[in-house]
Amino acid sequence: MQRLLLASLLVSALGWPGAVAAYDDSPFMAGGSTSLELGGYDTAFSYPNGDHVAHVARYGLTFSEPVVQDFDFMLVGGYLGLDVDDDPIASSHDYTGRYLGLMGRYESTEGDYLNFSAALGYTWHDVNGGSSFAPSEIQWYETWAEAGPVIRAGPWRFVAGGYYQSLDGNETDGGAADQFRRFTAGSPAGAYAGVAYYLDRTGSVGIYATSGARHGISIVFRRDF
Repeated sequence: MQRLLLASLLVSALGWPGAVAAYDDSPFMAGGSTSLELGGYDTAFSYPNGDHVAHVARYGLTFSEPVVQDFDFMLVGGYLGLDVDDDPIASSHDYTGRYLGLMGRYESTEGDYLNFSAALGYTWHDVNGGSSFAPSEIQWYETWAEAGPVIRAGPWRFVAGGYYQSLDGNETDGGAADQFRRFTAGSPAGAYAGVAYYLDRTGSVGIYATSGARHGISIVFRRDF
């Protein structure tokens, strides 16, 4: 279902009216931006009894504001869905909730085509499941760091690099016997790659993918201002 939703959104984005606007000069303008992200990924939660694959769906917004030259401060948040394979304690296997985080991002602008970017973020996640008689909750805090080159070619923007993730979470089950269990990231590192196309001077649509500790894909609609 998630794959079908992402595919339909991509098709609709290609028909966005901004696509008919003429491209003129560089679209990479200084200033803030707002982005809509729709995606999902799989990553391992490491519990005391072993690793369990978590399937995470994220649908949210990112607000970015420049602080100094080449450095942006970002606020991220939105809807969160979660399913953990062979969940070790919770009475429900499907959770919904929210996430909220802060990120700082650097991207050099000295090069005409090739530049460098790096980001560091911290995000809180909170989801609930179960029933009123047996509520379940999963919370985790994520530290995320990434770095890699950025290639700009006309309306195209290509990114790639490596990332590191650290998770600190806990799961509680309020069933017949209350239980509490902590978990961390099953694996800490991986790689990312993506491509974005500017439909006009300020609007773009991009596809981004991760591998390694986190396997996933997302579509990002961005508007600069």
